[in-house]
Amino acid sequence: MRYNKLALSILFGLSCTLNPQLSLPSYASVKTEGIAIPDEFAELYSGSTEQFSFQLASSNDQLVIKLNSTPTSASLNRASKAKVEQYLTAHNVKPQAASDIVAAMQHISTSSLCQGKVSECSLMPERYAFTYDFEHKKLSLFINADLIDNRNTSRRFHDATNEQYGVINSVNLNYHYFSDGGSSVIGRDETLIGLKYGSIKSSLYADSAANKFDAEQLSYDYEAQNRRVQFGHFKYGYEQNTTAFMDLSGSYSQDIVNYSSSQNLIEGGKQNNRRLFYILPNKGRIEVYRDSHLIYSKNVDSGQQSIAFRDLPYGSYTATVVVIAAGREILKERQQIVNNSAFSLNKGEYDYSFSAGRFNDRYEDSYEGVVEQNRQRQLIKLQAKLGYRVNSDSLQADAVNLSAQAIALDAYLEALPEQSKLQLDSNNFVEGKFSYQLTDSTMVGARLLSNSDSTLSELGIKTSFNDASTAQFKYASFSNGSQFMAADVSFYSIGVGYEKFDSADSDFGLDNFMLSNTGYQRLNVNLSSDLWGGQGYLLYVNNKLDATNSPALFVDQSDYWSVSAGFSHSFIADSVINFSATFQGGDSFGVEDDWYAGVLWSVPLSAGWSASSSVSVSRQGLDEFRNSVANDRQVTRNLSMNNELGISYNGTDVDRNMSSDLSSNISYDNSYVASDTYAYISSDGTHSVSSSFNSTQVLSAKGEAYFTSEQSDSYIIVDAQNQGGDDAHRGLLSIYDDNTLSYSENIDREETIIAVDKYKAFNARLDTDSSNYISDQTRDISGYSLPGTVMALDIDLVKVKTFISSFDDVNHRVIANVQCTGEGCIDVEQVEEGVFKISVIAGSDYQLVSDNQTCVTPSLDRDSTYIVNTGNNYCLPGLDNDETLMLAQDNALQPIKIDGEQYYFIGMFTNEEERLNTGLKLQQAGLSVITRSVGSRQYVYVVNGSSLSAMQVSLLNELSLYAKSLIKDDSFANNWN
Repeated sequence: MRYNKLALSILFGLSCTLNPQLSLPSYASVKTEGIAIPDEFAELYSGSTEQFSFQLASSNDQLVIKLNSTPTSASLNRASKAKVEQYLTAHNVKPQAASDIVAAMQHISTSSLCQGKVSECSLMPERYAFTYDFEHKKLSLFINADLIDNRNTSRRFHDATNEQYGVINSVNLNYHYFSDGGSSVIGRDETLIGLKYGSIKSSLYADSAANKFDAEQLSYDYEAQNRRVQFGHFKYGYEQNTTAFMDLSGSYSQDIVNYSSSQNLIEGGKQNNRRLFYILPNKGRIEVYRDSHLIYSKNVDSGQQSIAFRDLPYGSYTATVVVIAAGREILKERQQIVNNSAFSLNKGEYDYSFSAGRFNDRYEDSYEGVVEQNRQRQLIKLQAKLGYRVNSDSLQADAVNLSAQAIALDAYLEALPEQSKLQLDSNNFVEGKFSYQLTDSTMVGARLLSNSDSTLSELGIKTSFNDASTAQFKYASFSNGSQFMAADVSFYSIGVGYEKFDSADSDFGLDNFMLSNTGYQRLNVNLSSDLWGGQGYLLYVNNKLDATNSPALFVDQSDYWSVSAGFSHSFIADSVINFSATFQGGDSFGVEDDWYAGVLWSVPLSAGWSASSSVSVSRQGLDEFRNSVANDRQVTRNLSMNNELGISYNGTDVDRNMSSDLSSNISYDNSYVASDTYAYISSDGTHSVSSSFNSTQVLSAKGEAYFTSEQSDSYIIVDAQNQGGDDAHRGLLSIYDDNTLSYSENIDREETIIAVDKYKAFNARLDTDSSNYISDQTRDISGYSLPGTVMALDIDLVKVKTFISSFDDVNHRVIANVQCTGEGCIDVEQVEEGVFKISVIAGSDYQLVSDNQTCVTPSLDRDSTYIVNTGNNYCLPGLDNDETLMLAQDNALQPIKIDGEQYYFIGMFTNEEERLNTGLKLQQAGLSVITRSVGSRQYVYVVNGSSLSAMQVSLLNELSLYAKSLIKDDSFANNWN
């Protein structure tokens, strides 16, 4: 066999190397590193042109090339030279190095650096080296990093033309109902329209309770090479490039035209990994608001939970975090979010951004609400001064009891809204930003913005200590004398942010529009850490109002501070104990500061069941003592439910009571939608429901619509049609992101929709080797994911039927070789001598042959998903469709000669009585009859070693008509049920 010959040749080659005195016939020698090959191995080493897979070891892309090969060496075929050069160039190999490698491929052999199996070698050569795997037909190239053109790598731009564009629409609905606060529906619809050149994006927001409808964004975005153009309406700002780190705190609505540099088509930005942590006493929900707009919501279990910055919208802003549990808001605090994409530049490179546009009035929507908040705040201060404490919910009723001074102030405050509005004298503006990568880790930036009445000048610096630690500082000065400074440090799991805005006067100007209508200082600290074998976190916010130059109308800042801390640790019996505490104070809390703390102990009981006990205390005393039991179960593949039944002892020192409650977290997520619901009901009458629904609709360029629960700016869609086959498994889908495997899944459905990151080079491939399907269409697709990209891999699969069979000839001798002919053929593999594994396309015509004999098998079930062992079968003569093999022009039966014997094919029978009657006639005529059975079919032959009599010839001619009809009606090949 071939493997034995190869092993002998290798052993012989080694012996020749050790003993060069061996006498070998020179005429049989080939190019094998100077080794002369003996005559019996000359054919193996004579060399042949074969196809090999060629791969750069650092890449997942393979190239099929032709090599003039022998078992130990090869040379590149001239026809593949250009393909190899293009392949190396595409992978940024320096031109001279690529030429040297191609030249070296005229004498290819495995490097001496390779030890052990060739297929498992991983080399680090000084320049380049090969591993040559003759048996698996694979050639690998290893190169030193010095041969890669880094400049070309960093400056190589993807094509900005989007040939695979589509429409992506995402719908998010949130429903809230509280027994003491009515109900509301909040909806957001985001649409991204991919175009051949650029994309259009819109975001619409609606809130039924606030009777609000808002267009958050409507814009056009186009990038080409290192340039980007954006124009449209942006309520919450927009990202450009590395100059984004110069953006001030907060955001403002604007209509702009922007021209900037861009690195997106080289490599996408990265978002930070900072998180906010919280501990919930029982199951609930976390929601995040930005300017009263809901931007994040999620059901959570009891215990420690967190919010990742990367899951929140882009920008630098103050967010309000609301934690809901037990049917009420148990925590409401403000957190500074710094979520600017960390775009990267190489040392010595720069980014720029130029904008012109118009500011939209910032306080128009919330004018009346903020005035009322200011009015209440001033009343609280006055009441505190007078020593009078009231409930903030009854300010109007209590006001009549105040002193004349309080009534006068109340009237003054009511008159304030009629005086003036907080608006800019000029809303038009121009802006320029610039950033420069000073060193590999440090970037500097500058900014200039003017609205004709006032000017902003800003400087900033940003540095990275490592992948997990960054720091940035910026200073801004306004032409009216106002100043702003901000510092933000992220060190692994510690984040610290500080801002200070000194407002020069109380007149509303550019500084107030961009930052706040009053001066303030704000400190934010958030950290998490492994501590004493557990996990702890600390959140701190301190916001101080500068009342010196506050506007007379109203202020949008307040004196507010909050500190939250928590600690989780494993406890006895696999339980977890959580400690948490929150302290809050400032004007927002009236006269007295507030605090509360709690302990939660969770104990697993059995599969899906757990129990918990919690105690919470506050300034008023013991707030609640609660015991509960919960069940967490997966109802169906897509539906999960977590129910908790609790008994609480709560209240104040004046009024204590006991109540029972039931809460439920329900999540439903399939390929089309994602939704979750938090419901709570208590015996004290409290009840609430919070629910969210998310779905994204994707429309490809071909007009085909798809639904998915994952929201993204780009998608890869694999549409694998299996023609209604019973076998759902279609193959292994692999997606590579910049040569890194980012997705791998066995596909068992027709449509697979994968959300992918934008600005990435992707290669998707459906490998059907593991399935019972095959396709003659392309099974991979490559592209670059621009915003609005919908890459579609449409593939029609056909069923593959694989069976195992051994074959004998008509004389019961083992068949050594079987071949497949016809459009249904896929592969014939010899398992061992006389035994073959055969793969064919279900339902398609195929024929198995061996030396002009037709190999027949029992009928196959085309819908079967298993490899069938059909047992021992036969390769028989005379069954070929070519009539000349056994029928002459005059329809007389012709013999087939095998080993000196004459064989006449009489026919194939499925009726036993008919076969017996035919056999009896032949025997009565003195003819020798043999029968070969395959499944339910019986093939009848006459064997004769001498001439036939006239009577025998007449009988055979008569029967030949039947044999001929069989050949016309049945090819003896496509035996499907």
